[in-house]
Amino acid sequence: MMKDLRIRVAVPTDARAVGEVLERCGLSVDGVPRLLEHFHVAILGAQIIGCAAGERCGDTVVIRSVAVLPEHRDQGVATHVVRAALMRARANGAQRAVLLASSCPSYFARYGFTLVPAAKLPPEVMASSEFHRAAETPPLCMWCELS
Repeated sequence: MMKDLRIRVAVPTDARAVGEVLERCGLSVDGVPRLLEHFHVAILGAQIIGCAAGERCGDTVVIRSVAVLPEHRDQGVATHVVRAALMRARANGAQRAVLLASSCPSYFARYGFTLVPAAKLPPEVMASSEFHRAAETPPLCMWCELS
């Protein structure tokens, strides 16, 4: 782990920095202000260098917007923000976590995620804005049980 790395829940003043991280990583910034309370951020010094969100859809949490600035990758930052999002989901009573798209399925397998056809996703996930945004290209869906 990087020395002096801190992980915390995002606050309203983090919106711009979270958006910048997502943009630099080629991810959508749609919904960041609306979902900011669901984000965890990784902070090094005074800079947000990574983030991940867990958007609640019924008893499922959709893990989304996992991003780390390129110059800080391969140092465990993503691991910390993803673990924080999953820990929060468990603490809030979510039964499962879902990823709607992933360019790194083997990375998420380490957290217990397995591939699943989109047709098996809970209806509330299929009705979510994230699912419809991801539906523009066929999503690689993954899920894991949290209980």
